[in-house]
Amino acid sequence: MLPNFVLLLLSCAAFEVALACNGYKAKIVKMENCAGEEGIIQVDEGFGVKLNKKCELVPTGCFSNKAFATAVAKYKVQKDGIVMKEGKIDLCAAVDQVSAEAKDMLKVFGAPSSCPVAEEKICANDHTVDLSKYKAMLGMARGHLIIDSEIKHDTGKSCFHAEVEIVKK
Repeated sequence: MLPNFVLLLLSCAAFEVALACNGYKAKIVKMENCAGEEGIIQVDEGFGVKLNKKCELVPTGCFSNKAFATAVAKYKVQKDGIVMKEGKIDLCAAVDQVSAEAKDMLKVFGAPSSCPVAEEKICANDHTVDLSKYKAMLGMARGHLIIDSEIKHDTGKSCFHAEVEIVKK
């Protein structure tokens, strides 16, 4: 379950984030779009995600993507220098198989729920997602997380490197 929670944090870590839930706080140490300006998926400056004291995820701001029909991600999640999970996933195929809760989260972020994806700018409109059922897992996630993801599209690539520090307040 920890790797799935860490992957959930990846969505948070892709943006500047401040988390405060169940006595834990997370801070983005570093966030890089390693595909540069040619990346298919780009996070706009000012995009942010907060986890409030009620353990609700609150996104703000926008991101944009160029058109693509395929998205295969190679990822690695490390915690305190130990590889917790790594692999490869076809994101277009996976989005069809995700839970209703995950689809709700995609909607909150304005993310597409199927491929192909048209070129667009997507803005979160201050919706919230209740993550309170995950708050007990924050203790397992405590530490220094490094998340690397490279996504190959039929039209180019996207790449993200994030470092998140999760501490008990």
